[in-house]
Amino acid sequence: MRFPFIVVVTTFLLMFSLPSESMAQLRDYNTMIGMTAGTNIGGTVKQFFSPQSAVDLLVYRRWKGWVAAALYEHHLDIRELRGLEWYFGGGAHYGMWKDGKGEPPWVDPIDQDYAAFGIDAIVGLEYNINRSSFYVGVYWKPAYNFTDFTKLWEDEAAFTLRYAL
Repeated sequence: MRFPFIVVVTTFLLMFSLPSESMAQLRDYNTMIGMTAGTNIGGTVKQFFSPQSAVDLLVYRRWKGWVAAALYEHHLDIRELRGLEWYFGGGAHYGMWKDGKGEPPWVDPIDQDYAAFGIDAIVGLEYNINRSSFYVGVYWKPAYNFTDFTKLWEDEAAFTLRYAL
């Protein structure tokens, strides 16, 4: 239990202490809403609190249950392609599966409620379509669960379509 906590704290300290080599695009918006589709299907709200820093809230359906994740993301431009940027970050998630409503792949047929919680990492690309309010993206979000029977989810990847408010 100590090792994952130390890894998360070290990662966040490094993220905030590294000098930024590129400035993210100047944004005339602070909030984006959208949807994700891939190994999961759901919604997303991203709130920027500086030109490079955002908090992304994801709520999605997976394995006939629900998962919610809150993530910090640090955005950086890809200078060669106007409108394209990449981001990385981390956060936490909580998921639940109700009795008789689904069967996550790591359990036998369900006869009780299950919950999974843990830490997440995220890396992705986001592209502004023709300098409009629409953005398309793709991300990979591995997660580690503190629940005994689930441990590592390394397969979570999705496309996003977002609209800047």
